[in-house]
Amino acid sequence: MAILHPDVTKTEVAFPSQAEEQVYQISRKLPDGWRVYHSVALSTREEREGVKDGEIDFVFYHPAHGIIVVEVKGGRISLDGETGQFYSLNRHGRSFLIKNPFQQAIVWRNRFVRFLRANNINVPVSSAVCFPQVDESEFPVHTTIEPSILLGRRGLENLESFLKGVARSFHREDFLKFNDVASSLDRLLIGTTFESKQLLREYIDTHEAKIKESDLMHDAIVSPVTGVQRLGIEGEAGTGKTVLAMTLARHFRDQGQDVLYLVSSPLLAARISADIGAGVEVRGIQELASSYGVNLLVTPSDWSLTPQDYVQVEAPERLRKAIDASSNRYDVLIIDEAQDIQPYWWVALESMLKNPTESKLYTFFDREQGVFGGAEDSESGFRPEETLPVPTIYMRLHKNYRNTRQISEFSRGFRRSANTQVAATSDRAGFMPAVIRYKDSADAKIKMTELIRELTDDLGVNDDEIMLLSARAPENKDSILAGMDTISGLKLTKLSTERLRNPHPTKSGEIGISTIAAFKGLESKVVIAFNLSEYNLPPEHPIMSSLMYVAMTRAKHMLYVFVKEDDAKDEMFTRLHKSVTRGGTLVLNSDERAGECSGTVIHYNPERAGVIVLDSGTDEAKDVVLLFGPDLKRAGILSLKREERLLFRVRNEGGVAFAIDIRREESL
Repeated sequence: MAILHPDVTKTEVAFPSQAEEQVYQISRKLPDGWRVYHSVALSTREEREGVKDGEIDFVFYHPAHGIIVVEVKGGRISLDGETGQFYSLNRHGRSFLIKNPFQQAIVWRNRFVRFLRANNINVPVSSAVCFPQVDESEFPVHTTIEPSILLGRRGLENLESFLKGVARSFHREDFLKFNDVASSLDRLLIGTTFESKQLLREYIDTHEAKIKESDLMHDAIVSPVTGVQRLGIEGEAGTGKTVLAMTLARHFRDQGQDVLYLVSSPLLAARISADIGAGVEVRGIQELASSYGVNLLVTPSDWSLTPQDYVQVEAPERLRKAIDASSNRYDVLIIDEAQDIQPYWWVALESMLKNPTESKLYTFFDREQGVFGGAEDSESGFRPEETLPVPTIYMRLHKNYRNTRQISEFSRGFRRSANTQVAATSDRAGFMPAVIRYKDSADAKIKMTELIRELTDDLGVNDDEIMLLSARAPENKDSILAGMDTISGLKLTKLSTERLRNPHPTKSGEIGISTIAAFKGLESKVVIAFNLSEYNLPPEHPIMSSLMYVAMTRAKHMLYVFVKEDDAKDEMFTRLHKSVTRGGTLVLNSDERAGECSGTVIHYNPERAGVIVLDSGTDEAKDVVLLFGPDLKRAGILSLKREERLLFRVRNEGGVAFAIDIRREESL
């Protein structure tokens, strides 16, 4: 087997394109003797030109064939025969001028030869150009193209043979006899240690597309689900339970049926209400009960028996009677986060159905997230078979769309039950979760301030892409952030139901903060979990393990966990961190962005909105979507003109379609 640097089995490797990732994976199959270096940067001082920086995609080395440097170009390629200009063709057929890849490879080779000689390394160096998605036969005869160093789809099938041929085409047989320089190359190209650069901004932009695949998947399974009158849908955090629940709600709403969508958290209710649009009643359980004059958890002044008797018997009965006395009834009842519903509330909730035998009831749950549920003090966790008013043959969701594989593996260690039949898998490789240890609150403040500065200033993460999740009230006197209104120059903004009804709950210059319990069912691109050590329960306690599981699984792309050095939880974090499978490939800036559309701007007012005409549709009936300034700002687009071309995805809220994940087509 070839030796590769960096090695995806030991670290996360970021690839700028699918083409480079493809060549890397094929290179792993080269036989013993080959060394492969990916993404080699070279900074040298050139005579009369000063310091020049450059990068080559791959450096191949073999003690019998020397060095072959390879420039990789993905996608489709075109060549203007008259000018000799090369162009890249995107998936929409538009062309963009690129540098001559053959010339790039030759220039880098020549600079590399001078660099090696300056370091007393004498080895033959050759160059080649690779087009993984193009067949060699497609290239014409042209002065700028040398067939012997052109690697296409067919050549990749026998990479070693091609590399040997390139070496022979560059050098005579006697020149290919030299001393092995493998150790010298390692010293110059790798150094003594290697760690993949954390390209978090690029990773977030690219992999948001993969998360949105859950929308398409759940659209496909709505039809069979709607044919069942009562159903329980089970899945780990991140499997898209809420996406499916909202899709069902919209489906029945569009059929003219009355739909009630219930959740335990008022924050989640506000977010879902904003996303789902008009025509579906979305309520928190406590909010619903209050609308009937009943507090489900707090005993009223006229109650003389124990609080437990009130919560378990009297409150549900009062709610049922109030519902019976009203005319509010629904064709469809959807309960999201059903593990948080107290077992004795179900009779009252069922009474909201129009017809007990024909109306539909769907419950969505994860037996590991019972932070509020009736079984939270049970070592066995939430038991849906003993609680939910639906058949015990559940529909199970098996794919984790939200979390990266590393976050999924890390968080699974906090699951309490031995139930493995619903273990969800994630095929989205990402960066390792980070455990940040601190000595005391003052040390924690310093480290959190520096982390947020690094994320926003160095790694390009937007303020509103970060969420601070606290195990206890963040303003509590024992909290790490007690008494703080700002951190790293950003205003600490506690999420509210009003803010979550807005697509962008936090503004520029603000950073969101919430308790873990209140943030159940929600998600953030980057999560910083803290006050775990300040929550005085051991890690094995059911409530503590549920809180930690919920906190970890809110993170879509990156997770940072703060823990005190002398806390027993640190031992658990250390053990679980070591158990996470290292390595993986991270493809950045992929052209294959799922669900991406293209269109032309026909109107834009930066104070209000813009309009894009989609490329799809007929000339007589062109589809349009709206364009809003904040989404352009997120994309780094500061100005926009009519007739500009954009690539984007379409999001629908409240019957309005607008563009998100925007980029200029010219930026490809």
